[in-house]
Amino acid sequence: MPMRLKHAMLLSHGLFLALAAGGIIAGIVVINHYGHLGPHWELLLWIVGGLLIFAGLLSVIAVASTIAQPLERIAGATRSIAAGRFDVRVGRARYREGNTLGASFNEMAEALAGFHAMDVARIVSEQRRNETVLNSIDDGLVILDERARIERINPIATRQFGVRADAALGRTLDEVLQRDDLDARVRAVMQNASSSGGSTRELVIGEPPLDRELLCSFVPLSENQPGVVVVVRDVTAERRFARERNEFVLRASHELRTPLTGLRMALDLLAERAQFAPASRESELMETLREETVRLTGLLQSLLDLSRLRRGGGAQGSTCSLTQAARAALRRFSARAQRQGVELRERIEGDAPQLQLDENECARVLDNLLDNALRHTPPGGYVEVALQVDHPNDELRLCVCDSGEGIPPHQLQRIFDPFVQVGEKHGAAGLGLTLCREIVERHGGRIEVRSVPNEGTSFCIHLPLRVGFPQESEDTQAV
Repeated sequence: MPMRLKHAMLLSHGLFLALAAGGIIAGIVVINHYGHLGPHWELLLWIVGGLLIFAGLLSVIAVASTIAQPLERIAGATRSIAAGRFDVRVGRARYREGNTLGASFNEMAEALAGFHAMDVARIVSEQRRNETVLNSIDDGLVILDERARIERINPIATRQFGVRADAALGRTLDEVLQRDDLDARVRAVMQNASSSGGSTRELVIGEPPLDRELLCSFVPLSENQPGVVVVVRDVTAERRFARERNEFVLRASHELRTPLTGLRMALDLLAERAQFAPASRESELMETLREETVRLTGLLQSLLDLSRLRRGGGAQGSTCSLTQAARAALRRFSARAQRQGVELRERIEGDAPQLQLDENECARVLDNLLDNALRHTPPGGYVEVALQVDHPNDELRLCVCDSGEGIPPHQLQRIFDPFVQVGEKHGAAGLGLTLCREIVERHGGRIEVRSVPNEGTSFCIHLPLRVGFPQESEDTQAV
């Protein structure tokens, strides 16, 4: 049965002291009786004293080695576990504490081996589950590494790109699709991973009539793990339906506008010839007819404008000063605001630079926003137009704020949809904000809304200072 560590240490120290003391005593005896014991006895005493001291040292070294051996074996086994070898175990020691330490280490090693096996099985199971999920989603998915090379691609993406998976792995998007612009976008998304949520790009794959329109979303993985996930959605049917719908609306609106114009002229002539009494029922009905005809004419004009914008139409080559356009819009609405008892405010910081925007489109956006603000602002309130240059973000910000009834939070996501009207007072057709968004986004800007019910609403337009007329080839390019 192994002894305890403290007993072994006490025994070794006691043995060393006893042997060392015997050797020292033998040396002292020789020194004190030198010349009287005889040369043989003196030599014998010297030898015995030296052997006793040497035996003491050997006993201490042996005990130290006995104590250190289990610790060294445990240290070596620990390094093996750190290297990934979980099958190492340590043997028995010559003292009880070493056996206890070795048994505890072996239990720990067995537990780590079990955890490692479970973790490997869990990782394999998770990987298989991820494979199943990636291969079963309806959209294409491409994972790019830090060198912008394809690391993973699911079957949907291979069919969308018209390539084999083994031919795409390890190559860049430009190499696979034979382009020269996607790799630069991928690297830009990786570089701006902390400040950007990604970007989107539309591609046209193939030749008509078998071409496909793909919407690619580039999303960075993380700053610590460079890479990009590309989600590819086939929007061919959606875009084709949108074009057909816009074409129908454009043709229908154009065909209806001619008879509607004739109807307005006929109603005006009838009102002049009939000469109804001002307070008569006939006069009220005639006024209602004229108002509804004007409203219907405005609706058709808005539909025509929206269809032209979605088809990429619009004026080209002119410039617009938002400073002058904002002040002109305020002058146009000053009389109406005065009649409603609403204060018009202006907060324009300096002269904004000229932008390549159509002047009529600028006026259309401002008129729609001011009309919307005045319609929902009660007497005693205010409507403010603010314009400033945001140099850090290199953009121009135009805001139209009011102190009106506000918009409920659950309706904020719908207000830019066609024919959606919120609040107590409705407009002509519910297309004004839709037109505003189409015009702004068509020139690379964005429009944001913030609103608090019963406190007011703020529409802010952000336009890049280098805004130009949109080019179809910049947003959608064929492969």
